[in-house]
Amino acid sequence: MSEAAGPLGPAGHNVRRNVRRLREERRWSYRDVEERLARTGRVIPALALSAVDAGQRHVDVDDLVALAVAFSVEVDDLLRPPVACQTCHGAPPRGFMCMECETSALPRA
Repeated sequence: MSEAAGPLGPAGHNVRRNVRRLREERRWSYRDVEERLARTGRVIPALALSAVDAGQRHVDVDDLVALAVAFSVEVDDLLRPPVACQTCHGAPPRGFMCMECETSALPRA
């Protein structure tokens, strides 16, 4: 996992929120996730997972795949906007960001 070179983009925020949601739904600690990740062969320390959760650390492709395996979900499930938001349902209008869940939609090119 690498240090955040800049602010997270929309996909990075989706991954961050989905990892947090899945961890909280399962009532797993960061240590629990760390142990499950270690079994996949990808070691991500609890402190680094906390930084991902806070949006202070980017998730690289290998981390993304390992997180999907650890949570028994598809990679796409981590990349999609969370749909639990009662305000935007994971799909705010193009060019806007939901103030409730922080999901943003890219403006049309």
